[in-house]
Amino acid sequence: MRSHGLKTLCILWLAAMVLIALIAPIIASADPYMPIGKPLQSPQDHPPLGTDALGRDFFARVTYGARLSLSIPLLATLLTVFIGTTVSLTAIVVGGISDRLILALTNAALAIPGLLLAMLLVAGFGPGIPTVVIAVGLGGIPGFVRLSRSIFLGINKMGYIDAAYALGASRTRIALSHLLPNAAPQLLSLATTHFAWAFMGTTTLTFLGLSGDPSVPEWGAMLNSGRMHLIQAPWLTIIPGILISLTILTIHYLGENYTDR
Repeated sequence: MRSHGLKTLCILWLAAMVLIALIAPIIASADPYMPIGKPLQSPQDHPPLGTDALGRDFFARVTYGARLSLSIPLLATLLTVFIGTTVSLTAIVVGGISDRLILALTNAALAIPGLLLAMLLVAGFGPGIPTVVIAVGLGGIPGFVRLSRSIFLGINKMGYIDAAYALGASRTRIALSHLLPNAAPQLLSLATTHFAWAFMGTTTLTFLGLSGDPSVPEWGAMLNSGRMHLIQAPWLTIIPGILISLTILTIHYLGENYTDR
């Protein structure tokens, strides 16, 4: 019963964050980029969440920040899943030298932590939101390839796959009609876990100032700018920190729950 209640709370939290991102222009009347008052006004002086160091409405920045904070890791996860699934599926279907080569390259890439690999890519391509998406997406590919390959390998050993080959089905048909559909539930579970990692990775990179324009409303960048005013305006750090932490924990818990099911 307690587990069911926690799952419900996680779903409600994630749904609330998505809803806030969608209706940000409706619930936030101020422009998140334009100053509207004195800098560092407290929530009591300027409800509901005060102003930041430049006098911008912090509530507007938080609500608009939900858009980037959720969409950046989502795009990065889609990139990881698409490339990772394609590579691992090709490795299993083609087999032989191709499979061994892909496995060797994946194992070598796994020696470098995904977040460090993403930071190296951002350093090479230059800061910016598109770069963060690409860097985090590419950084998660080695781990996704390794795990998804194991899923496809287990399905490829099933008897109906041998029967399909015996009936003359092509490798492409087997991959698209048998391997991919049967692996879809496990791949979805794996993608959910990678989304939590991508969320943490993107907010880490934006916190380090690698998102390019520091005025962009994004929770990681807001956490970075707020730490310089931690004493006189702690809400600038506490609020985005709580939002980031709860969202990561929520996504991770729901992913584990789906995996158990």
